[in-house]
Formats: sequence, C-alpha cells, structure tokens
Amino acid sequence: MTTVLLVGRKLPHNDFEGDDWASGANWKTCTDSATGRCLCYASNGMINLDGKQIRAAVHPHDADGLTLPQAKRAVEALTNTTLVIPPHWQWPELLAHLKARKGAVVQGWYSGIPREYRFQARADFGHALFISHYSTTAGMRVWDALDANTKHHGQWIPARYVRAFMEELSRRNGTTALYVGYVPLQPLTI
Repeated sequence: MTTVLLVGRKLPHNDFEGDDWASGANWKTCTDSATGRCLCYASNGMINLDGKQIRAAVHPHDADGLTLPQAKRAVEALTNTTLVIPPHWQWPELLAHLKARKGAVVQGWYSGIPREYRFQARADFGHALFISHYSTTAGMRVWDALDANTKHHGQWIPARYVRAFMEELSRRNGTTALYVGYVPLQPLTI
C-alpha cells in the first residue's frame, strides 16, 4: 500500500467497519475504527489497530456503538497512550486543533453530511469519523468507517458539513459541547 505524508506524518489507510461483524457489533463500530485511525496517525503508523481490536478491549463487551469514554478505556488497555476527551470543546477549539494537524475522533449525526460525501444513502443515525486536519481551501480530511476502500487516506469534506454533523448530535443530546477525542501526537522519529 502507498504511504501518504502530511508534513512528515503518515496518513493512515481507512478501516472499514464492515469487517468487524465477527465482534457481534453489526455496523456499529465506527467509533472503534475512527479511534484506530487516530492512534495510527498520532503514532505515525507505529500503533495500527483495527476497530475490532479496540472493540475486543471494551469490558464489559458492548454490541452497540461505543462512547468516547469506552474507546478511551480500550486505548489505555491496549497501548501506552490515551484518548483525551475535552469536556467542553466547541467548534473554535476543534478548528484550532485541526488547523494544527493534531487529528481527532468526532461523533455526530450522519445526515448532517450531504449524500455526495457519505458512503451510504441511509443516514439517520449517530456516527463517528476520524479527521486528520483542516485546510482553509479544501475543508477537512475525513476517514469514514463506512468507506469499504481500505486503500483510501481519507477524503475532503467541506468544514461546514462536518460542523453540521457534529452540532446535530450535540443538539439531539441537549448539549452545546461537541463529542471529540484525540490521541496526543507522538514525536516524529527520523
């Protein structure tokens, strides 16, 4: 597979959640897959966990979609790092984080993203994505676990759609805080 770099950091290949069925989760492993991509990006490819490995580390086992705190516990059980969950981030904090190319797992309501940027027509459900960075000209570089192409290194989605995706889930849950997690970037080694 090809290696794509962002200022020296390797962009991960996509992780398709459709291969996680053996975990019993049946298409509910988007947070697991997005967290694995975030780990891979933050470690510059040194930690490359599939969503099913993250799901297997969740105890008690959960056949439904994972919360960010569950993903955090799995990351800590499997690696020597953590998933930071900022408690009160709004759009400006996330945007600053992604402008700095620090990567994030984000949760939202899939219908907030127009069909041309989604990997399935049905979209009335919560979903998670990994975003490596933000560009003022291109938008956000997004990995979607519903994308079956595991050779992809994400796709560009306009930032306004990612914002709508995230804010809709927050609105549905009666909060203004966004659902965000990130793995602190490890230093690049030569």
